[in-house]
Amino acid sequence: MERPRRWMKTLLACIALAVAGCSSHFEPPELQGRPAMVADAGQPRLWVLSKQEEARQVGYGGSRRSGGWRTDTFFHFQVQAFDPARARPLWSRRVLTLGDDEARGSRSRVIGSASDGRLLGQDGDLVWLLVDDKPLALAVADGVQVADTAAIERANPRLGGLLPVEGKHYGFDRGLVFMAADARSFVVRGRALQAEPYVPPPPVQPPVEYKANGMPVIVPLRPPIGEVPARQVWLDGKWLGLYSPKEAEDAGNDAWGGKLRWPYSVHDEGALARRGFWRAEIVEVRRFDERYKRLDALKPIPDAPVFLKGRFFKDLATGEPLVLESPTGVMVWHSTRIDREGRLALARLDANLRSVWRAELPLSENTMVNPVMYWMLPGRVVVLGGQESQVDGVSTRAPHLASVSVADGSVRAWDLQGDKPLP
Repeated sequence: MERPRRWMKTLLACIALAVAGCSSHFEPPELQGRPAMVADAGQPRLWVLSKQEEARQVGYGGSRRSGGWRTDTFFHFQVQAFDPARARPLWSRRVLTLGDDEARGSRSRVIGSASDGRLLGQDGDLVWLLVDDKPLALAVADGVQVADTAAIERANPRLGGLLPVEGKHYGFDRGLVFMAADARSFVVRGRALQAEPYVPPPPVQPPVEYKANGMPVIVPLRPPIGEVPARQVWLDGKWLGLYSPKEAEDAGNDAWGGKLRWPYSVHDEGALARRGFWRAEIVEVRRFDERYKRLDALKPIPDAPVFLKGRFFKDLATGEPLVLESPTGVMVWHSTRIDREGRLALARLDANLRSVWRAELPLSENTMVNPVMYWMLPGRVVVLGGQESQVDGVSTRAPHLASVSVADGSVRAWDLQGDKPLP
């Protein structure tokens, strides 16, 4: 009797598991594309699009001999909106689920593993995104779907069957931009979803400068990839540099003024650079018919702090180092360590380079593999990036959101993958 009892217990457990719907396993969500800061009735909201895989155990058949279990795989795309100042979620909305609708018996295909998505941009009270090569418009307030390709075609009968089926033909310019299947370009703006012919704005061409002798000024190329660190700033009317000794030596070699005018042309020692603060003389030079300014006599500032991979915090609107008020000063990004245990940190200094505060963030340093994004809000810096760790020899990167007070450096943070606050 023991064997039948065990079989019956197993059968009852399987039935209970199926009825309870507790047979799903979810992988950690993966971020899709770049997050977007949108405005909801004047309030900033950070939108994050993610993709999560679900493996669901499904029973089939009606007996021990003919039945069994199969695994159905689903991929869920979800938008989550955050209050960026508090680094806390406000709401979440599942926008699309991909899977095998025709799964039967023991057969189930994996559909959607190669599909991806990205947020495109905000148009009034709509946010456009692209998921599985299909455009969707969601309401800013709550993420409810407002439009899709079918709605666009209903609003524009002449485009029936002409919307592209490949994501590479979609873009954004204050509305959804797309190239129709007949190679005409359109833009859809507003809730009416009316498509209009789209003409892209002309590319911005930098003005060409000429020397006194009529020859064009040769501008050094910016680094093509990676972060360009800001290492020069004018603070309290004085030039201030943030350099390693080797970088400072290169900055001082400024016979033609290029290191002062184009700071990115100064040698960059990268992740291992220990940077301190330097002062320099600004010399006005007249050479033949040319007049310009150059750096001269760089000298380190005694007893000033030194930062590993230090660089000034930039104003996103101008790309120049941000100068703060009350007290006057700057903020400096830096690393806590050179290895994978290192974390990204932010420090605020006053005009005399005294520390106002230092904040360590639950993020790994900014790299090509681990890009860190940030936004400025009144009184706060909002930062999103990944925290790298290694468990049992396996490296992982968990996305985290942090909000830093500019006044006192206090940090609030959220683990996007674990969906929980961080201490």
